[in-house]
Amino acid sequence: FGDDITLAADKSLNLPQGANVKFTDPITQDSIDDHDAQGIIMTFTAGMTVTPFSPVYLHTDDEVHECDADAIATMPCIGVSVNTSDVTDTNPVKVMILGFIRDDDFAFGTAGAPVYVSTTVGELTSTAPSGSSDVVQIIGHSLADDAMFVQPSLTTVEIA
Repeated sequence: FGDDITLAADKSLNLPQGANVKFTDPITQDSIDDHDAQGIIMTFTAGMTVTPFSPVYLHTDDEVHECDADAIATMPCIGVSVNTSDVTDTNPVKVMILGFIRDDDFAFGTAGAPVYVSTTVGELTSTAPSGSSDVVQIIGHSLADDAMFVQPSLTTVEIA
């Protein structure tokens, strides 16, 4: 296929035993372009303005909001937005829940290092939050200074 495949509503893509979903290009820092993503992406409704490549959580209104490691109520992160511009309240927003993102504007740190939700709303950091009542959650690991593998651990630790 050279085009996207869209299934009709209430239909499934059934894979028999031994079948796989494969991304065939080796994952390297240059395997995707800047401000791009590859992996499992789900569409949610934004419950606030969601900025590009921001960690998001599922709010009680069934919409995604940007995370803030300063408050347990804004956690856990379920994924990273992969929109290339701001998405405003009530509009669809694409969220990477497992895969690879590249953002040349961000320093994800040394390859293999964990990436966390920041204490600044809607931001990622390569430094674990450490203040009283901060929430620590690893949401992925750096593949290179400008690329990360997204795989949020839903386990959070609140610092006393």
